[in-house]
Amino acid sequence: QIVQGRWLSDEKLGLKVFAERFGISIERVRQLESQALKKLKYNMAV
Repeated sequence: QIVQGRWLSDEKLGLKVFAERFGISIERVRQLESQALKKLKYNMAV
């Protein structure tokens, strides 16, 4: 949901929106986004 909302939607949502939505810190949202993007890049390379 984070990657989709940040990169794929017409209305780009900020880290703060996801932090509030999931009840986690902005830094944790950033970490989850980073992990998801790494997985996507790896799977695209395979």
